[in-house]
Amino acid sequence: MPHGSREGGWLPDLVYTGDKFEAGLAFFADSTGRITRFSREPADLATARRLAGQAALPGLVNAHSHALGRLARGETETGRLNPALPPAAILAKLGAEDVFDTARLVFLEMMMSGVTCVGEFHALHHGAESAGAEKDFGREVVRAAHEVGIRIALLRVAILREQPPSKAALPPGVLSASAEQFTRETEALRLAIERDFPADEAWLGVAPDSLATVPPEAFKVIGNYARAQRLRLHTHVASSAEDVAAGVAEHGRTPLALLAELGLVDKRFTAVDARHLTDDEIRSLGTARAAICLTPGLPAAVTALSTAGAGVAAGTDSHAPASPLVVARTAGFEDATAAWRSATVAGARSLGATGGALEVGRPADFFTVSLSDPALAGVEPPALPAVLLATLDRRMIRDVWVGARQRIAAGRHLAQGQITGRFIGLQDRLRGRTPQPAATLDAAS
Repeated sequence: MPHGSREGGWLPDLVYTGDKFEAGLAFFADSTGRITRFSREPADLATARRLAGQAALPGLVNAHSHALGRLARGETETGRLNPALPPAAILAKLGAEDVFDTARLVFLEMMMSGVTCVGEFHALHHGAESAGAEKDFGREVVRAAHEVGIRIALLRVAILREQPPSKAALPPGVLSASAEQFTRETEALRLAIERDFPADEAWLGVAPDSLATVPPEAFKVIGNYARAQRLRLHTHVASSAEDVAAGVAEHGRTPLALLAELGLVDKRFTAVDARHLTDDEIRSLGTARAAICLTPGLPAAVTALSTAGAGVAAGTDSHAPASPLVVARTAGFEDATAAWRSATVAGARSLGATGGALEVGRPADFFTVSLSDPALAGVEPPALPAVLLATLDRRMIRDVWVGARQRIAAGRHLAQGQITGRFIGLQDRLRGRTPQPAATLDAAS
């Protein structure tokens, strides 16, 4: 459907409606890109755009992304590097356009993997020569998301002290001088984003990195600001047994217990990682209707958390893999439906996003897979959720739509060549390599 027309619809062979695939079902969206209705009426089926040989699924929601970590891909044998920020020597070289080019490449790769909404955990706020809220690099991250067409919750990271032992000092633009400075700059960025972008396309949240890097009194200041502005608050909690032990040693209680004592654990709170929680902490998260976000690595207690009533979202961290569904795949969910929910509607709930499901009133954010792919050939619809959970990868994905606008067609983004070429040029410059000829870049993309 051309965006801006009165109403348009789609008729794939199958539509995933939350727990199963249904055939013979068209869905329609209005001029704002919101789903208005589903229909099996012959007249509606005849007018809907036919997506033959395809199944439509709700766009995935990546609830925890570190886009700048992409700059370090390939520097270890596994292709991943943690922590998610690349080395300080690289960060210190980055300007606004470099942040834009990196984020745009990351968001492109995500979208090609079926992601239509991302929570970007963004820590580099300005460069060495560009301090100040008016030059906040977060603007460039949001601009990159807008150009690719992905929805974004920009989770602005607060780091007030380096976490010992630190291998190298963090560069300018990562450390904030105080919680008050952080909230002032965050408010200026929030107002700019609200002015320049639709509310459901880009919005701001706050992300005190962890209690290891943000003292409790600063956490309280940032949390009070978030509550006043009704913003989501995400933070790393219980990432390892060592983190928990360090929190107990410093504060006399576990990190999550301290955050709850500060009044920060509520329905807008998400504990990232959350791998080492006590039974009482799991119940506390459920009672508060809070969420956790799974990341690559050891899984959390997903069944106990879900049973308690906590949301269980999924995020890619530093982008190996690029899809939150891959993270949910190995998290230990009891069934495929729960894993799909983690990578869609639970992620949307964690970020305060409007998508996550193909339902009336939600945006028409969806992707399609080819049912003739060898991995899916001959699979009956009841088995598809489990089979796709186990096998879905980028080669299966044909089209991606966000707000009823087609962003990926036949596996390709309109600006793909330019986006990848710019990023390769950036990597060449950062590492002192001889740039590749333009013709080589075009062929590669």
